[in-house]
Amino acid sequence: MDPASPNVFAVAEKRLAWIGQRQSILAQNVANANTPGYAARDIKPFKDFMADAPSASEGLTLVSTNPSSSRDRGTTGVSLNGNSVVLDEQLEKIAETDNAHQLATDLYKKYVAMFRTVIGKN
Repeated sequence: MDPASPNVFAVAEKRLAWIGQRQSILAQNVANANTPGYAARDIKPFKDFMADAPSASEGLTLVSTNPSSSRDRGTTGVSLNGNSVVLDEQLEKIAETDNAHQLATDLYKKYVAMFRTVIGKN
């Protein structure tokens, strides 16, 4: 991968947009935890999202650092009123998404700092 390539920034931008969309959907799930008939929703994993957009990830390969942790996190059941929101699961997903956001912004900042060092603007 060419370090001067803007692809790293494009992937970071797409990751942050994906994170924002996921947080919004998870917030809707929590807000509707008591709504009869509401079905919990989520978006497809980021790696699948990027697989559908090859131009943004050109030259980059996504890998899983811990494949044993990828598991189906579908709903564990439906309440009597037909609601499938399980708050513990939603809160876990929100925490995971928050950690992903922190990691993405930290990496973006480090990459920008590296460029600033290279061009002498530190």
